[in-house]
Amino acid sequence: WTFLKLYVFPALCMALSLFSKEQGATALISSVLFDFLTRYSSVVEYIQALFQKQQDAISFFKRTAVLAIQTLLLVAWRIHLNGESSQPDFIVDQNPAGFASDRFTRIFSINWVYCLYIYDIVYPKYLCPDWSGKSIDLIRDWNDVRILAVVLLWIVVGACVVSLVFGIPNKYNGHHHRRVVLLAVFACTLSPFLLSSNLLVVVGLMKADRVMYLPLFGFCLLEALLVKSLYETKSRWRLLRIIMTHLLLLLQLALYGIKVHERNIAWSHSLFLWMSAYEINPRSYHTMYNCGYELSLKQQYELAEKIMRPIASARVDGPSNTFVYAMILFNLGECETSLEYVEEALNVIEEKKKMGGPRNEPHQLARTTSNLLVAKAHCVPSFSERGKILYEAVQVDPQNDYAIQQAQGLMERVNLMKQHGLEID
Repeated sequence: WTFLKLYVFPALCMALSLFSKEQGATALISSVLFDFLTRYSSVVEYIQALFQKQQDAISFFKRTAVLAIQTLLLVAWRIHLNGESSQPDFIVDQNPAGFASDRFTRIFSINWVYCLYIYDIVYPKYLCPDWSGKSIDLIRDWNDVRILAVVLLWIVVGACVVSLVFGIPNKYNGHHHRRVVLLAVFACTLSPFLLSSNLLVVVGLMKADRVMYLPLFGFCLLEALLVKSLYETKSRWRLLRIIMTHLLLLLQLALYGIKVHERNIAWSHSLFLWMSAYEINPRSYHTMYNCGYELSLKQQYELAEKIMRPIASARVDGPSNTFVYAMILFNLGECETSLEYVEEALNVIEEKKKMGGPRNEPHQLARTTSNLLVAKAHCVPSFSERGKILYEAVQVDPQNDYAIQQAQGLMERVNLMKQHGLEID
């Protein structure tokens, strides 16, 4: 039973977690940290016990070694199953902070994102499914006041690291509270967040709400410890303090409940999600695109055009956005403007092909080219010219169902006109 409890069950749980989401790779790290902090007050104390050959310290070392090997083997298995073709192909716009070439900008901007995560955990006001591109300003020089928050974060984490390594003298009280704080910080917050931190590898996201779910447990432990401390402290104002604590907890529960209800509504439909995202973060090109696209599906073309206008040009954020914007202009009766944007986008695609690269291979650009040709065909008045363009669209990407559907629809319309003896230009 001991063998199953220490080695088999943790590895099984980690495997199930890892093959669901890569953050599961940190599960055994959190387990080791939890095991360590419940047994030893500091790294120095453990090293001393290890040199003294205490059985408990040796057993802990063996357990850690086995769990570390299990972690490496499971991660290697996951990577092997993914295969070489599934290696991520990230671009700078997905994570400008992580891909920043200047070291100062990269370090301070990444750590500023950490501060934003902490803010969202405490007060989840700005929750959004997309923070790519220019959503969050980078820290580029010492004049940026946000550096103060980053430095404060470093001081707090540094103090926790020092406390973990060296501990505190026995003459001081609060050893239990200190262990709980370290457990919350290292085992329940930093460890689950490790793979999203940009410390090991640069990840394909600037900031994402989903990576806060597991670290939230550490925040809950810290808040529970704070409430417990307020309850245990004896003073003449203890009753008032308890009442105020209850009221604040009820207020927090109400605020969080409202936020949960708000997010449930947002995630109930893609239009609601991206409209709420645009309200919170209107600077993201990706959000503009998705919001405009969803509005166009609901035939709210005026609002969709207004939202997508900043990314209409293919030279702003690529030609894919131009297709949706061109179709919106077509539905608004602005075909002349639509054709101008389409021609520019097709020129940009030709430039990308000449540039080369994994994302600029002809087969990677075929679908976008085909869609743009369909958009162009919509604004061509001549049936014969429209047919030639749609034929080209199908030839460029034979798997494009949208282009095939439009071409078939045009043929059916032409045949129907012939049956009724109508002239076809």
